[in-house]
Amino acid sequence: MIGTKISEQDLATVADIVARDLAKRFSPEEFTFDPIIVKHALDHDGDEILRIQIIFDGDQDNLDPGWTVGIVGRIYPELEAITVTAYPIISFIEKSEWEDPTYDIPWWEEEA
Repeated sequence: MIGTKISEQDLATVADIVARDLAKRFSPEEFTFDPIIVKHALDHDGDEILRIQIIFDGDQDNLDPGWTVGIVGRIYPELEAITVTAYPIISFIEKSEWEDPTYDIPWWEEEA
């Protein structure tokens, strides 16, 4: 069970933190990241997590995995500053997949 509910305002702040981090690396001409969805949930072990789905439009080949893998480390200090300690799990989803009605949501994206 989720111990302390994270407010909608804090979830929106997390989305803003992620958006600012993405804007440091990618220009609007390269990628559009919208929406960025943040939900408080439990993982399969019962630990609190933040499910962060980043919906993007752009050439996935230009989505630098060496940089994107470091997002958690870059945003975590800002999360702690707003007292959000749930661990972020980040998914990048192509907009065309997101809009596809047959898109299969993986188990970790199901409601807790």
